[in-house]
Amino acid sequence: MGICRSKNAQSAKTGLAEMTASSDGGAPLSLEPGEELPMPRGPLVPFLRGEGPDDSGRTLEEILSWNDNMMERVHNYVQWIFPTDEQSKFNYGAPLMTPEVQRFCRQDPVILANFDKTLTRFLAFLGLEMHGEPGKLRVSRAAFFDSRVPDCWVSMGGMGNHNWLRISRVLHCLGMIGKKEQQQALLACLEEMHKGGLQVRSALPHWRERAKV
Repeated sequence: MGICRSKNAQSAKTGLAEMTASSDGGAPLSLEPGEELPMPRGPLVPFLRGEGPDDSGRTLEEILSWNDNMMERVHNYVQWIFPTDEQSKFNYGAPLMTPEVQRFCRQDPVILANFDKTLTRFLAFLGLEMHGEPGKLRVSRAAFFDSRVPDCWVSMGGMGNHNWLRISRVLHCLGMIGKKEQQQALLACLEEMHKGGLQVRSALPHWRERAKV
């Protein structure tokens, strides 16, 4: 029995070391029975789990309860609810989705469920909604889409719309945490809206690139 315990312990250490060394965030994690990844240090994981605040003292639940005007007016929250591995040009204090955080997010059911809630709320902010079951998800315009056009879908001259940058971040983040189906459903909706006459041509190359993550 001592030999078995030794082998199992060594196997668990080897598996965890391999996962820690990997940074591509590709396939779902394969953990030993009863094994859990250590929680990464820093405020991002507790925030994403709904157990801690961001650097402005706001919880995830509080942010998701904001109305559309608040989500439009405040500019330093989206980097927390949809983190990526790139430094934000607009919020230098926002934490990054490091390889360790990425792997933890992919295997944590609380965080994954919270991302679903976050995506649903942000889609509503854009005037969109998700339909269907896993394997058949699609995103389309919501009944109130027209009311969101002035804030979210009108280009500000040649500079586009700041919410289009937020959409790029959402697509990037969804890929990083393994929610490829949601990511591709959103991209398909954006492509379809462009074909239908929505003037978002300048943003499409960026969205397509982010959806490759």
